Amino acid sequence: MSALTRLASAIGYSQVVPADAVEFVFKVDGGDVRCLDLEKRLVLMRELSQDEDDLRHLASCSMGRILREEAMVYWDTQRHAAVLAQEIQASASSHELRVFFETFADSCDWWLARVAAEPMDFSSFPEMVIRP
Repeated sequence: MSALTRLASAIGYSQVVPADAVEFVFKVDGGDVRCLDLEKRLVLMRELSQDEDDLRHLASCSMGRILREEAMVYWDTQRHAAVLAQEIQASASSHELRVFFETFADSCDWWLARVAAEPMDFSSFPEMVIRP
């Protein structure tokens, strides 16, 4: 059984993954999560934004997320998009694959919320005074 097939089975995905597939797109929460089987590891990817201006905002969020998750944001020059990606060993157990996929989906939700968030208007903050 291929790693992609084991992942689909672990998450209870209803669509059948072709036995010889090395790439498969899972439909999750109204978006596409692309999975690549690179023999020794599986890589999940989700496009976050095609607006290059969003990359600066996403980069400002990434420092805090590095300590919290293993997924990373990068600019894909072929797709012209900011992409979130994470990998796992292809030999992972079914439980590990399910937790990996669920964790990645949660990360996608968090990052997509950052893309959708309105930029903060710092001029609207009241002037603050710190008193002893």
